[in-house]
Amino acid sequence: MAQKLPEVHARWQADVARQAALPERNLDWQQAVSLLRANNSKLRAARVNLTNSQELARQVFRDLIPTINLRSGVTQSPKNLPATSLDDVTFNIDSFFNVPGVVNFDARLFAGRLAVLRARAACQLAEREQSIELYKLFLQARENDEIAAELESERLLARAVRQADNLSGQILLKEIRSEELSLEKARQEMQTQIGEILMDGQYGWILRTNGLPDFRYDVQPLPLADTNRVARLQTRLVALELVGAWAQIRGIKLQYWPELTIFVSGPSVYEHVNAVNHFWSTADVQASADFFWSLDTRGYVSQQLRQTKREQDLEKARLELDSEELAARLLAAQRLAGSLRQEIQELDRLISILDQVPPDLDLNSIVQAADSNRSLRLHRFKLQRDLAEVNTLFWFVDEQKWAALTP
Repeated sequence: MAQKLPEVHARWQADVARQAALPERNLDWQQAVSLLRANNSKLRAARVNLTNSQELARQVFRDLIPTINLRSGVTQSPKNLPATSLDDVTFNIDSFFNVPGVVNFDARLFAGRLAVLRARAACQLAEREQSIELYKLFLQARENDEIAAELESERLLARAVRQADNLSGQILLKEIRSEELSLEKARQEMQTQIGEILMDGQYGWILRTNGLPDFRYDVQPLPLADTNRVARLQTRLVALELVGAWAQIRGIKLQYWPELTIFVSGPSVYEHVNAVNHFWSTADVQASADFFWSLDTRGYVSQQLRQTKREQDLEKARLELDSEELAARLLAAQRLAGSLRQEIQELDRLISILDQVPPDLDLNSIVQAADSNRSLRLHRFKLQRDLAEVNTLFWFVDEQKWAALTP
């Protein structure tokens, strides 16, 4: 610990110095997606889990490869140690070959392949979730830029008002400054979120929203009943859970079956004992079989079967409820999407009309008009966020869009 602390302290000081003056870096959508796939910790963990599952599935076949063991030793009393020679050393090479039962081998192979399918689906699901989080950050960056432009316009108005009424102008400038501080805080929080999702905090990220996907599910509704396009990944995960439950029940029932174990044993491949060499011979190989059948007289297997079925019934009910909730959310979002788009368009028309109204010479009217304009624009930002939530929900289940995004 004493050796590592100076290294940790130096790293801390370097991090502080770098964070105090981060270089800026522009980032568009395609570049961000590439960094996400390469660096995101959740995606990397999902890929590691997939790789581990594939290795475990292949291990079922590797277990058929014979093992080779080397052993060497010497046994001697203390008084005879000086007279120890190579002839007193024992050395042997032996091998073990496992002959798995057909039922056991098939069960392990089935479980391994099922784990690979689960890990692959989980990897795809994690990529969708993280991509949507990244997309929301881009939308937030665009909204922050729009708010900054609005605040700059309000600042020009407040300066003009201050020339006519210093107190009113100061009040407006104070409010604008407060909103600018809130905007700066939001941008700092967004920088932290970008660094976390991209696993790279060495830059001050400037998100460029040109080329950002524009989802218009409010104009072109998603065909929710089309199972070839909608929620295929989600339904695949449910199917995998059901198959896993079936396999678990089948594995418990296999305990009722008799077990047949085959053993193949033989001498060491090579053995050197007491200066005598012995090599493997087919004449020394022996094979044996063991037939074992245990009756469930105490009801342990049947109890395990009942308990597992009860737990699976609860899990199936949860899966059905989750599926119903997702369908209900999609239907509600589809009804809401059109209303949100229509209200945004009406606000745009109203804001356009207000912008075209000639300014009133009365100071109070000017201030009231500015407040009304700000209120309308803030309401529009809220509607845009609501519409973005709806669109990302549809994007989450739209297989066609993800197929186009996948390289």
